[in-house]
Amino acid sequence: MKPFPLLVGGVAAGLIILAGEAVLNLVVLADEWANLLLRFTLPHPTPLVAAQGVLKLLLLGIFSVWLAVTFRLALPDPNRAGIVSGLCVWFLVWAWVQWGMLLAGFVTAPIAIATVAWGFVELPIAALAGTWVHWRLHEGAQ
Repeated sequence: MKPFPLLVGGVAAGLIILAGEAVLNLVVLADEWANLLLRFTLPHPTPLVAAQGVLKLLLLGIFSVWLAVTFRLALPDPNRAGIVSGLCVWFLVWAWVQWGMLLAGFVTAPIAIATVAWGFVELPIAALAGTWVHWRLHEGAQ
C-alpha cells in the first residue's frame, strides 16, 4: 500500500466529512447545540478543541480510505469497497456513539437522529470520493 495515494485520498475524504459536519453542527443543529451547552453549562469549544476536531476528522478520512483499500481483497470493485468502508465507519463512529450519548442523556434526540441520518449519507460519499482519489493516484503511479 503506497502512502501518498492513501494520504491524499484520505485527506479528500476527511475534507468532505469536515465540510459536512460543519454544515450539520454549525448551521442545521446550531440552536440544538446552543441549548445543550446552556443545559450543561458548558463553555463553547476553544480554538484548540476545534483544531483537534479538524485533525480527528482528517484522520477518520484517512482511516476510511485505508479500510476501503483493505476491503478490496473481498470486494474487487473499489466503489463498493469505498461505500462499505463508509458504512462501517458510520455505524461504529456515528450510529453507535450517538446511541450511547443519547442513552446517557448527553445529547438530545434531535441531535442524535440528525447526526445518524446525516452521517449515513455523508460517510459513504466521503469514503467513496476518497477511495476514488486513492485509486486514480495509485493507478497513475504504476
